[in-house]
Amino acid sequence: MRKRNFCVAMTAALLAGVMLSGCGGNSGGTATSAQSGGTEAKSEAKTEAAAEDGQNIVYITNKDFVSTLEPIVAKYKEETGVNVTLEGYSFSDLTDVIEVKIGSGNKDYDVIAVDAPLATSYAKRGLVAPIEEYYSDDEKKELTDVSVSAGSYEDQFYCPPMNTSSQVLFYNKKLLEDAGVSLPEGITVDNRITWEALTDLVRQAIGVLDPEHNNGIYGMELRQVSRVYQMNMLPNSLGGKNIGDDGYTVDGVINSEEWVKAMTWYQNLVNEGLFTRGISADETRNLFISDKIIFMVDTTSLTSVCDKNGMDHYGWIPVPCFEGYEDKTATPTGSWHFGINAHSEKKDEAADFIKWMSIGEGADLWYENYHQLPTKVELLEQIEQDAEAPEYLKISAYESANTAVLRAMTPGFNEYSTILNAAWEDVRNGSDVKTTLDDAVSQINTAFEVYK
Repeated sequence: MRKRNFCVAMTAALLAGVMLSGCGGNSGGTATSAQSGGTEAKSEAKTEAAAEDGQNIVYITNKDFVSTLEPIVAKYKEETGVNVTLEGYSFSDLTDVIEVKIGSGNKDYDVIAVDAPLATSYAKRGLVAPIEEYYSDDEKKELTDVSVSAGSYEDQFYCPPMNTSSQVLFYNKKLLEDAGVSLPEGITVDNRITWEALTDLVRQAIGVLDPEHNNGIYGMELRQVSRVYQMNMLPNSLGGKNIGDDGYTVDGVINSEEWVKAMTWYQNLVNEGLFTRGISADETRNLFISDKIIFMVDTTSLTSVCDKNGMDHYGWIPVPCFEGYEDKTATPTGSWHFGINAHSEKKDEAADFIKWMSIGEGADLWYENYHQLPTKVELLEQIEQDAEAPEYLKISAYESANTAVLRAMTPGFNEYSTILNAAWEDVRNGSDVKTTLDDAVSQINTAFEVYK
């Protein structure tokens, strides 16, 4: 498996870098990681004062994280006396809420969840405050280089990482057993099953489990259906790019032969009833754990969802490749970061909480309970060195170092993703592929004018 130029930083962070530096509801707040130096003393002093005053900070985040975060921020409050109020929104609503409320100067929120490709846009437009003064150079080295770069803009650190992500193909053991279908032996990252072979297996299974498509059972899905984060892996796996090297060019990129081929393949399988239709990304995990989806590409955090819901009959293998494109296997990467609302009046308190969550005890608790690939180097070392670490984490770390493709790096990512998300959904619902992509190019070009 070749390693791509854009993955060099990821490789160093997850593997070589690990060795050298040796990859809502209301609840309580956070606090103490080993810190040294002037910036740390400043942050600690402000936090102690805040605790004495019964300080509260508000963290706006993805609603999927709230139940896992509640005991973690309770631990933070126990240690610092600072309360952290969690306000959760669905993924689709979160970006809009941030744009409207933070963009209008709202001071009610202190910490915001930042999707990695939006960090540049938020920093450029002044929605998030720089956090550079709160992190020493040594503290930044406690995080992977690529995650620090993703959260930086014009040599300033703005958005420390919460975690990163990579992909695994999960499958429902019970459904395969009921269908009398078995996966071929010897599937590894160097010997992947192809999408074509997987499709044949799915057809066999659905032919037994739901031949008339009356039982609501689907063969396969990408968890974040109709979102560029995961959907773009299909054209990427045929050699297609997400955007031009200048961060703006889309004509000849997202309407290229690779994109048309990938979307046509996907649309045909939706029409066949193997992929879902009319199901949102917020619903796919529930379908998987309720035995309605046989195969699903997802991040490692799916395991925590399955475990919490008592669903233990799942397995995993590396994501598939397309036949004839084995050397172009592509997996999505990048995940959530933290940002300080530029209008917050509690920036010091917000920064202390973010440090605790990114390089302190909070990062450890988040990884232990959510099972998402960490960006804290110490935790990546543990995965690398632990012979008993779950295989899905080792697969995920490998993909991050070898097949990871970043989302479009552009100041206009919000517009880019909104338009392309709609294009994926339109194709899912039967729109002509080439026409849909050409229309998306025109819309994105118009939207990008404001950034040029």
